[in-house]
Amino acid sequence: MDHETMRSLIGTILLWAMAIAAAAWLIWKNRALIREICWNENGKFDPLGGLERYFARGGQDEDPDPDTVTADEDFMALLMRQKGARMAGFDPERDRIREHIIFRGRVQGVGFRYQAMYACRAFGATGWVENLPDGSVEMEVQGTPAAIGKVLTHLRSGHWIRIDDMEVEEIPLANGERGFDVRGY
Repeated sequence: MDHETMRSLIGTILLWAMAIAAAAWLIWKNRALIREICWNENGKFDPLGGLERYFARGGQDEDPDPDTVTADEDFMALLMRQKGARMAGFDPERDRIREHIIFRGRVQGVGFRYQAMYACRAFGATGWVENLPDGSVEMEVQGTPAAIGKVLTHLRSGHWIRIDDMEVEEIPLANGERGFDVRGY
């Protein structure tokens, strides 16, 4: 094989590799939409029916189920129960609280602690997170209720994370705490 043919062959292989990588990236970025389109509500592979359903609603996302409670709403409802009558004058966007939370479910070995760290740092919360020997995860988080609600929303939306149960208890603020730490191994 001469030099020019070899260059052409390598160029063709590189172009195909880039096209495959771009297709894989597009599939990864749109996996939720692809899952919605290709599988019906019974879990059966139905790409044509899914496309019909998708275009029938004008290519728009489905309306959220009004009975579904988001992690933000869930946390705010819990906060209302905890504080009760003391909520008068409490501003969830400004006032800070500290929560001790035990998470149960698929929360170890799935990047839970590091997702918690990134979310807390992104939303301005402080505290720490640690794996427990029984397979659960313990976290103390301090910030505004709105920030803590956003952290919980982020954690519940993790791809491999599955939170089955949260045991939440309000505890006193840790004054002077800075940052968020991952404890343990």
